[in-house]
Amino acid sequence: PTAAGASLPAAVSPAAAPGPTGSTLLGAHVDKIDCQTLASEIVARAARAARQLDDEGFARPLDGITARSPATKSTTADLPAESPGAETPPPAVAFALSRPSSQLSAQAPPVRAASLLSSSIASLAAGQLVLEMSGDFLCVRTMHVTYTGPDGTRQSCSRTGYNRHLALPSAAVDVEVSFSVVGGGAVCRVDRSDPQLPWVKNAGGQCEPETFVFARLSKHVQFFLRGPSLHSKVWLVDERENTESLLGFVSQDFQCVRTMHVAYTDAQGERHAWSGSGYNVGCHLPSTCSDVEVTFVAVGGTSLKKVDRRDPSVPWVKNIQGHRLRERFVYASCPRCVQYTVRGPSLHAYVSHVFEQRDEADILASPSADPGASAELLLFDGPPDAVPAIGGLADIRESHSEFLLPTEVVLFEPGEAEIFYQGPRGRGPRQIFLNTPLSEQECAALRDLRRRLAQRGVGGEGGAVPRFAAVHALRILQACKFNTGKAADLIQMCARERVRRLPISEREILPQLRSGFIYWHGRDRMCRPCLVIRAERLGVCASDTEKAVQTMIFTLEYAVRYCMVPGRVENWVVIVDLDNLMRTVSMFRLRSYISMAVAVGNTLEKVYCGRMAWLKIANMPRSTVVSKAVNGIIPAEKKNKISCPRDAAGELGPLFEPNQLERRYGGAAPDLAPEETYPFQFFPNARGANARLVDADDMDASSRLQDAGDQSLHESATMAFHEGTLWDESTPEIRDQWLEQAKGSSLTAAAAESLSQMLGSETVRPCRNLSRWVELVNPLVASQCCHPTPELASPLAPGAELVEG
Repeated sequence: PTAAGASLPAAVSPAAAPGPTGSTLLGAHVDKIDCQTLASEIVARAARAARQLDDEGFARPLDGITARSPATKSTTADLPAESPGAETPPPAVAFALSRPSSQLSAQAPPVRAASLLSSSIASLAAGQLVLEMSGDFLCVRTMHVTYTGPDGTRQSCSRTGYNRHLALPSAAVDVEVSFSVVGGGAVCRVDRSDPQLPWVKNAGGQCEPETFVFARLSKHVQFFLRGPSLHSKVWLVDERENTESLLGFVSQDFQCVRTMHVAYTDAQGERHAWSGSGYNVGCHLPSTCSDVEVTFVAVGGTSLKKVDRRDPSVPWVKNIQGHRLRERFVYASCPRCVQYTVRGPSLHAYVSHVFEQRDEADILASPSADPGASAELLLFDGPPDAVPAIGGLADIRESHSEFLLPTEVVLFEPGEAEIFYQGPRGRGPRQIFLNTPLSEQECAALRDLRRRLAQRGVGGEGGAVPRFAAVHALRILQACKFNTGKAADLIQMCARERVRRLPISEREILPQLRSGFIYWHGRDRMCRPCLVIRAERLGVCASDTEKAVQTMIFTLEYAVRYCMVPGRVENWVVIVDLDNLMRTVSMFRLRSYISMAVAVGNTLEKVYCGRMAWLKIANMPRSTVVSKAVNGIIPAEKKNKISCPRDAAGELGPLFEPNQLERRYGGAAPDLAPEETYPFQFFPNARGANARLVDADDMDASSRLQDAGDQSLHESATMAFHEGTLWDESTPEIRDQWLEQAKGSSLTAAAAESLSQMLGSETVRPCRNLSRWVELVNPLVASQCCHPTPELASPLAPGAELVEG
């Protein structure tokens, strides 16, 4: 394009320095920062950067710093005159762009539904041209377009908003594009060859409105704007095919040169790789590509390590051994436009911000989330203290079991033996914590915990428990024997070991999930899911502790998010199978394996404390070394829940219905090969003869009775249903926070009676049938069930009730 009175490169324009925290390739993403601070930061960070362009408008690569790809035309940004180690302001955002040459001529297939392209762009007719405006949120702007149509007439149109696009006919010529600010004036011309983006003024010293003129328009031209209403400017113009996406990184210092590596799968299923080095580098990818993986390396240093960008202090994310993790960004489908902001010296470089453009908006992207993630996953993009207590599993493409959450589970009525552990000395620790009344001593302990947190500066003056630990607070206190200091430490450990690893993508650990090392298989007669750990299938997890931790967190988080029912089923049971351990594990490495198992087990027992009902170690090797090692790693307070039966099948059989257990453990279900263990398998009729369905007294005539095992309710169950509430009555203010939600929850008869006594004049109905459950958990489905149609033939069996047999 050419601006009035100036000439710009044909392929890409130099641009300005990035803004402060929150500034993006798409403009300044304002996050708790005022305009004055933003403007001051932009001025403070402005700097000059040399840039040379070849005849095609691409940056000329320097010797030894080139982009590499077997089948791509690649270029990189020139290095600025300053030395890499100098203390200088950040360089200009002058992207070097590259695209696979084969992608320029080939017509890409239609964009998949999972693509980040908006539906209107994805559905463009072949050959249509796209003009796109991407701006920050400091003001609303209008893009004005004038062009000559196929019939030779001059036509005009405009689009107003933050991020808008306009489709033009392929025969459009003599296209003129200009911008104005709603409530302000025209967007004036700047010198994009200067990183400081100075205004271009006429002879009278006045700024001139900027107009871009295209004799022939590229398939997709994107203008990036930023700045407040009186100082908005176009700081970058990117031209590409309308079947391409833009990925790029911007350096915010000159401390080292970085390399961006991109790997992706094209529409034909072939894997490609690209890399480019410099301070500011970008590349174009086909929008139809999938399985995109982006990593970074500091030239002369090491790979960029992962940080927790949700925490203002941006701490390193470390594995269980204290080692920093490599930063990887994984996208199931190609994102539309992503900018990575990098900074730091060669040995400590990191990605400080990630900004991903979505339809009509720019949002902060999660480290490895699926670009098509649901609104639930967006909750994990915020500060660590605001991360939900459950969830965080991204890109689950494998189907859930059709018996994942059957009726007998959601309506299970726990007895005293399930609410409290019953040991040889009588009633032991609590096992059901949510949607149930607490004792005065437990409420007092919660009050003391908040005081301790307030002393440490957590949660303000009231010491509010962070959201990720709020419903688990009593569970954490019990695990720490009600020592508030240790409980506060454990909350921080949960943030370090769980929150900073979430979200976890299914794709990242799919090989480990299908290795058969750890998996869910059925439920015991108390409806508790059964976790099976096969030591002989440890595989790569034996040498990669972080992979083992990620796999176990994904597996356990899956149960908390989809399998548990607060107030009814909150625990799991575990079978550890040591069969063939001596054949697969070298005795010389046995202690290292045991140390790894101890570290993983201790961490997960603390992160998911209070969840294990019992653990059985099956097929213990007849080795004194192994026996002593296993007995030595079992904590004394856990030995009453852990046993090593000689006849595992004989001891496990009475605890399960036959169809819930594999044959090797005394059940009737077939033994699973490693690749059959994921998706996790669940089965109907976990309670067997202990429960039966009867007609409820309040069943209406239109209700239909259906076997409890015939249908899973997981699609109707919400995240709030699985999260539950902690009935903390330590103060009236705390009580008011959960009381209304508790009244609308699916409660057992005992819990409903206790809540009614708390309320005094109000009676709370228990949830004992499906019509009541659907009414509470998913009112929309309940309204459909009240007026069923042939297409909606009440799959939830409203009116069915579980009673003890």
